[in-house]
Amino acid sequence: MRIVHIAMCCAFAAMLAGGQIMFKFASADVQVQIKRSLWAALLSPWLLAALFLYLVTAGLWIWILTKVPLSRAYPFSMLGAALVPVLAHYIFGETLPPTFLIGIALVLAGLVFVQMP
Repeated sequence: MRIVHIAMCCAFAAMLAGGQIMFKFASADVQVQIKRSLWAALLSPWLLAALFLYLVTAGLWIWILTKVPLSRAYPFSMLGAALVPVLAHYIFGETLPPTFLIGIALVLAGLVFVQMP
């Protein structure tokens, strides 16, 4: 894979992770807004921003798939899955037990392994 494709796949993974963090913020905001009205909850800025980011992420994914085989691009989604717990630890103070860190390291090693020629 070309470096630009790897960069785009990494950006895709980061956007997936960012979307999950935004959905977590949205969940707290929706809980507050729903007490006002359903519309207030549906128009939560965090929720709208997360949905917009996912729309942009889907567009990037479609572009990636025009350039990179699915079998080479899809493993990068696991990078997003590894980033979310790390971000949740730093942003929300969620715990990351050592076994979780080992699992994340294995996911990252697997990504490197499957990308080797």
